[in-house]
Amino acid sequence: MDNVLFPDLDVDPEGMTREEIVFRLKKCCCRLKEANVIAASYKQSEDALRLDEARLEALLKLNDMAAAPEAEIITYSLEEAIRLTGSKIGWMGALSADEKALVMHCWSKGTKEGCGISDRPHALNIKDGGIWIEPILQRKPVIVNDIRKYRSRGVPCGHVRVEKFMGVPIYDGDSIIAVAEVGNKESDYNGPDLRQLSLLMSGVWRIILRKRAEEALSESRSEAELYVDFMGHDINNMNQVAMGFLELAIEKLYSSGRLEKEDINMLEKPMETMKNSARLIGNVKKLQRLRAGTLEPSICDLGKLLGDVKSSVENSPDRVIKVDYNPVAGCYVKANELLKDVFSNIVDNSVKHSRPDKPLFISIRIVPKLSGYHMVSLEDNGPGIPDIRKGEIFERLSQVKMKALRTGLGLGLAKIIVESYKGRIRVEDRVQGNYTRGCRFIVMLPEAQPKGPGGTPGTSL
Repeated sequence: MDNVLFPDLDVDPEGMTREEIVFRLKKCCCRLKEANVIAASYKQSEDALRLDEARLEALLKLNDMAAAPEAEIITYSLEEAIRLTGSKIGWMGALSADEKALVMHCWSKGTKEGCGISDRPHALNIKDGGIWIEPILQRKPVIVNDIRKYRSRGVPCGHVRVEKFMGVPIYDGDSIIAVAEVGNKESDYNGPDLRQLSLLMSGVWRIILRKRAEEALSESRSEAELYVDFMGHDINNMNQVAMGFLELAIEKLYSSGRLEKEDINMLEKPMETMKNSARLIGNVKKLQRLRAGTLEPSICDLGKLLGDVKSSVENSPDRVIKVDYNPVAGCYVKANELLKDVFSNIVDNSVKHSRPDKPLFISIRIVPKLSGYHMVSLEDNGPGIPDIRKGEIFERLSQVKMKALRTGLGLGLAKIIVESYKGRIRVEDRVQGNYTRGCRFIVMLPEAQPKGPGGTPGTSL
């Protein structure tokens, strides 16, 4: 036997007294304990190294997921956090800018299975306390290995049972922007668990920040290229058209000294082209202001605004257009000056794509206060929109889609505007299953309360 650790065992016990034997056995026991401590230390080092490797593998996988939606990245990172810490449940929440509410966004599979609370995002007030907000209040990682001894209200009614808890705040500079929390590990949470969760979530946040920066840079570059192409190519073409007709008019004046009545087209065409050019520039400016967030919102009377849209389209001298609309009072939304353009664009599209030799019937309806929204329905008896094109018309702006700005906002931009009001827009068949019978646009806008004496809005668009 190799007695490096226990050299005393080489001594023959027959010549030893009882006291000497007991003493040497005690020394052996001490050395056995030291050996166990060394072995445990080696095991802890191996376990820590294995967890570090697993965390790095997870971060590598997350780097490969850079093109995936942000929600998918967060969901994957949460499941990895649960695996690395030996937990059974977990969730993540974003802190509001004023640090008064924690909006829960993501739950692990285990949490959803045992939870009676909706898995849709919902806010928890910081002032209401609870285990969730401890990492925010203390502004540092928190471990609670016996939830029964926790001094506050613990968890909301209906939530999955939490017996052990660990949470870390996620910082952006000096500000807490989110929390990542796990629970119900079989054994107690400890320092290595906290280290793994903190390092993983710090890495995830850096990946998300890089993803957002790359997306913003790409979008800005694309937008700049679009503006250059738009303003350089399209306006130049419009100017060429106007100049061509004006040159014909000048030649006619030089040759005959006057323009005849049938030559009026030589002046009308340049005027029309210049109006389109001015409209194009105006729409690009609106898009820039929308992107920059410089369009101030105000309280808008939706019923009155739709009445103005009805009047403008019915006054067309070249078409028979009938608009069926019964104003609804008391429907207010928070929007800016582009809201009217959204509805005008939808109605103008109905006019533009319908047959000019047939009467066009448009119906506008408001369904007020529908689950916190005012619903506006605009339908027509035009040629409709094939199913294959319904998903295309609201696509993000591209060089092809932005050509629509030449004469109107375009439905892609209309979608961006409506979503900036935290609303939604969609299109469907007027007669279900038969797109040729016309289409129906549905616009959902969050309801707002008027701010002014006597129940009238303080400001109206």
